Amino acid sequence: MKKPEKSNIKEQDLQNSINDTMSKDFKVKIDEDTQKALDILKQTQEVIDEISKDKKDDAKSKLAKLIGELEILITKNPKVSLIPVSVNYEIRDAVVDIETAEKLIADAKKAFEDGYYQAAKKVLNTLSSEYVIKISFLPLATYPDAMKIAAKLLEEDKKDEALAVLMNALYILAIQEIAIPLPVLRAEEYIKAAAIAVKEKKEEYIATAVMLLENAEYQLQLAEVMGYGKKDKEYKELATAIAELKNAIKEKLETESLFDKLSEKIKNFKERLFFDKVKEN
Repeated sequence: MKKPEKSNIKEQDLQNSINDTMSKDFKVKIDEDTQKALDILKQTQEVIDEISKDKKDDAKSKLAKLIGELEILITKNPKVSLIPVSVNYEIRDAVVDIETAEKLIADAKKAFEDGYYQAAKKVLNTLSSEYVIKISFLPLATYPDAMKIAAKLLEEDKKDEALAVLMNALYILAIQEIAIPLPVLRAEEYIKAAAIAVKEKKEEYIATAVMLLENAEYQLQLAEVMGYGKKDKEYKELATAIAELKNAIKEKLETESLFDKLSEKIKNFKERLFFDKVKEN
């Protein structure tokens, strides 16, 4: 596909829109049980302070109480075994057009066929255009055992060892990474912008909306060429839906239902193939 006319959306504005969408999808939510778990962790820090001040009996008493509360909470709600505490993202965007992607693929294939496997691997490692979500979790399931070990160490008057065990438990994080193709996310934003252009019916809105949809179509083809869900039939279905929309816009037909249908298709496509959405944190 020929690269379409550049959209009227600034690159930074497009990225900001993607960031907003992703922050809504992956927002850390604190429910009642999660808050209870966080309160227990806060009290664990208080235990550390008491141990540091040689208040061994107070620390042992509080540890026994916290161990019981935590075990009951985890048994009641296993989801608190991993508590999401932060969400960050990283952009890995080495490929921005189909021509570049196809050249890299051809180079990798040649290197592989010639037996230069590491060179092929190196080339393929550059074949990426991804929005990487990094979710940090506190592995709460490990805390009761750590607390029990710390309590035993206190009984043995091993203050420094008990402190080390508790502090180690508090500061170890589990990191989950979810990579989502940037071309798919950009296509989604272009479709949203096209829907707004049609709805507002500003001057030359037809040309603007069609141009935005062509950019969306190009981004989806780029994702397909790069191998992001390449064999999935939904790429073809999305292309058909975009073509139908472009025709409806040019003919000044009803488009709202078509936009809704396309938006739902790309949303489901993105979530099904590229990430397991954290619906309840």
